[in-house]
Amino acid sequence: MDSVNKPAVQDRKKREPNYGLLVPLIYAPILPLLRIGLNGRVAPRTRDGIFAGAVLTALLHAGYVMSGDSSMGAGN
Repeated sequence: MDSVNKPAVQDRKKREPNYGLLVPLIYAPILPLLRIGLNGRVAPRTRDGIFAGAVLTALLHAGYVMSGDSSMGAGN
């Protein structure tokens, strides 16, 4: 009886964390720290550009993750 169950157990994939979904946990504290850390060290225009680039990167990443989500169909 044990030999019947062994192939099913061996076929299972090892579960791994989805690192793509963990990236917002990194971006959340970095965005305000960019503003605080760069304030007074670089020109305001440069600081704003770096902040905007970080926000744009985060939004692009969100779009990438959402595009791979099978539940995000067009009314299907």
